Amino acid sequence: MRYLLQSLRILPCATHRNHFVESHLSRVRMHLNAGDHASAEAVMAGVPAETHEHLVWRLSVERRVGRWIKTWTQALPQSSHPLLVSAYADVNKAWAVRGESYAADIPMLRRRRYPGIMMQAYRKLSDIVAQEPGNAMALAGLIHCDVVVGAGDGDGNRDDWLNAAMAAEPFHCPSIVQYARGTWQRWGGEPDDHFRFADWVVEHAPAGSCSHIVAAQAVLDDALAVADGFSTMRGISRHLGNEETAAWLRRAILKWAGATPETLVCRLQDIASLHGESYHGVCMETFAFAAYFAGAKDEARQLLIALRGRLQADVWEMLLPSIPGWLAAVGLRHRAAHLAHDRICRDLGLDPRQICR
Repeated sequence: MRYLLQSLRILPCATHRNHFVESHLSRVRMHLNAGDHASAEAVMAGVPAETHEHLVWRLSVERRVGRWIKTWTQALPQSSHPLLVSAYADVNKAWAVRGESYAADIPMLRRRRYPGIMMQAYRKLSDIVAQEPGNAMALAGLIHCDVVVGAGDGDGNRDDWLNAAMAAEPFHCPSIVQYARGTWQRWGGEPDDHFRFADWVVEHAPAGSCSHIVAAQAVLDDALAVADGFSTMRGISRHLGNEETAAWLRRAILKWAGATPETLVCRLQDIASLHGESYHGVCMETFAFAAYFAGAKDEARQLLIALRGRLQADVWEMLLPSIPGWLAAVGLRHRAAHLAHDRICRDLGLDPRQICR
């Protein structure tokens, strides 16, 4: 019956799995609830930068975050972690007030409120950097605040913060990604700034670095920019895809995977089996989606086959309208993303029923 419903395209083939950060989050949450703040910090210190970033973002929206920050600060007054989580909690509050709309579409009252909340985060992050100039996560947060509300009064500070983060942790992925956001036209960047910055990252970042994801994000930002002019993702792909863009993104995919065209399939299988439960899994999904729009069809197929329809990133939903609340309430939160994945597979000549087994 399931195969029949999938054949009729009533039931999607793709499925969602737990986000890679969930296992780390549960451990940190357990330690904080037990008052074992040192162990919580040990978990956070022992993960890669991109996992650390997701941990901080997720902790900052937890229902008990206020209580945790208070007891954490009392137990470890010299630690910057509780202030960092508190700052990111303010960033999330600011986004909750602002919403995801373009600035011109935000109602006036909310447009006046959210910058003040973001500035609270900026001041906390500045305090951390004043004490720890090499705190890369705080520097990434400052870049984020500057991109969203101009908290740093210009690109000069943004460049300084990125340089400081790079000096502390070369090609610190969260800082690279936040800086790249500021090169997108919808966030004030000049035309082609996003491609120039991504090109620099691909040229200089080491093979295997998750920082290469900014190349995929540059392509997806272009897809989002033209989305209103097309009724289907296939139309966007035909508009954006060409040999030059495909070759450019292919280079980034190979650098991220540490592969050559001949070894890419094997490397993707290795990444999926050994590193799928990490940020590399998110990179794989983002590159697959971007390769479809860039015209890198072979790479898109190889990435989708390696993913096997097991999704965790929200990238598939970026070009889709918001789902009704009742769908999320009955457990169909990701249905549209699954259908988008299946549609792309079919556009590329793949049978999602086969690759999602």
